[in-house]
Amino acid sequence: MIDRRDIPVHPALLLDIGLRDYQWNLLLRIAAAMRAGYRRILVVAPTGAGKTVLASALMMSAATLGLTSEFIVHRKELIKQTSRSFTERGLEHGFVTAETAFGFNPQQITLAGVQTLVTRLRDLFPPNLVILDEAHHAVAGTWEQVLEAYAGAFIIGLTATPQRLDGRGLGAQFDILIEGPTVAELIQRGFLSRYQYFAFVADDMKGVSATQAEEKAERPKLIGDMVEHYQRLAAGEQGIIFGQNRAHSLKIAQMFNAAGIKAMHVDGSMSQKERDYFDDAFRARDITIGCNVNLFGEGYDVPGITYLGIGAVTRSLVNHKQWCGRVLRPDGTIATICDHVGNALPVALGGRGLGLPDDDVEWSLEGGARLKTGVSDDAISITQCLDCYRIYPSSAPQCPGCGDVRRVKTRAHIQQEAGILTKLEREELKKREAARRKDEERSVTSFEQMASLGPRARLHQPTRMGVAAVQIPPHRHPRKLENDQCPVKNPS
Repeated sequence: MIDRRDIPVHPALLLDIGLRDYQWNLLLRIAAAMRAGYRRILVVAPTGAGKTVLASALMMSAATLGLTSEFIVHRKELIKQTSRSFTERGLEHGFVTAETAFGFNPQQITLAGVQTLVTRLRDLFPPNLVILDEAHHAVAGTWEQVLEAYAGAFIIGLTATPQRLDGRGLGAQFDILIEGPTVAELIQRGFLSRYQYFAFVADDMKGVSATQAEEKAERPKLIGDMVEHYQRLAAGEQGIIFGQNRAHSLKIAQMFNAAGIKAMHVDGSMSQKERDYFDDAFRARDITIGCNVNLFGEGYDVPGITYLGIGAVTRSLVNHKQWCGRVLRPDGTIATICDHVGNALPVALGGRGLGLPDDDVEWSLEGGARLKTGVSDDAISITQCLDCYRIYPSSAPQCPGCGDVRRVKTRAHIQQEAGILTKLEREELKKREAARRKDEERSVTSFEQMASLGPRARLHQPTRMGVAAVQIPPHRHPRKLENDQCPVKNPS
């Protein structure tokens, strides 16, 4: 049973701090969840929705009540960025460092990097409130140590993408999921930027089966010259590019510099001094294009970035949403996204099926997020064990038969081809995908071919005479709060 005097979030203390209406709504629902008995709360809001602002309000409430709080980030670069944001909001705070003395609490509010914090857990008093930035990392070993050490604290996770890169959920780390507004809603209201999304059009997919389309998607190709497309579609705009691997990112930076466009590659192997140099120069706009592999994928915020170049193949919806979110922060300019590898395109059209940046997603603590496209898709991603040949869900980390750990695929070499990207429109994509499905269905000449289509044919698994099809009931979300709901009783 929770003593209400220990609850660190009291919205009545925060009436005049200038929160947006949806941030205030999230605050109310967090407080209601705490009063209902939930201690581990996962809050989902798009990149650019102001999660750091929400965190500042939560910590301000705790401080006003005489309680302590701690904000934890997963990378060093984000400590400086978050501290800057806290300072702008007048939030006095201290830091957990390698030199922090035993039991020392320099402020009621502290900021910590998880790698440093995990080495000091035995020396510090647990805070009353803990906020985890980019909380989809909370399943990692270091984060698990923090959650165990802070078992008695109220823990709030903040993320735009509440699942692991492999699709697994966060139900073991959090008790309840609270969703904020969608990307589409924030764009409509002017809180996020409008965008134009360019990708290649696959004209050679007619007559290609779904299986063949998936095989083509496994062989990454970069369509079009990235420098030429930047100069034609986003000349002079500041932006970031994701490369397939370190060598590819370095090559892209060289090509931009050769064209007279100031670019720099940055990665995690560089010294902190070099990374700080890039960050300062990029924010000062002395560097126009920042090239990386996945260093900017989460949490890295620079106002005014309006160009995104995607040169890296990913099948992760988390990666795709995070990458696109980097350029949707409003500054009155329409963001330009050049997808040279087709991550957004449906698989049947030669892409990876990750959708447009403001396509709505159905999230849950159980994982397995899916786009709310209105197209039925009951397919489950599977893997075949290379040792015992057993088939099992791809979400499992190892084979349930022989225990073999699934091999991690290395980043494939990406082949560049000439081509022109064209602007993607949601309705046109739906029409193309629907036409592709009809062509596929019309080409069926046997039961085996129809069975291979499965849910793509908008049918349940076909049955032979006397064998009933098995239908899986819709997935339920008993621990998920919709946008206008608040918990009203203690959890069972």
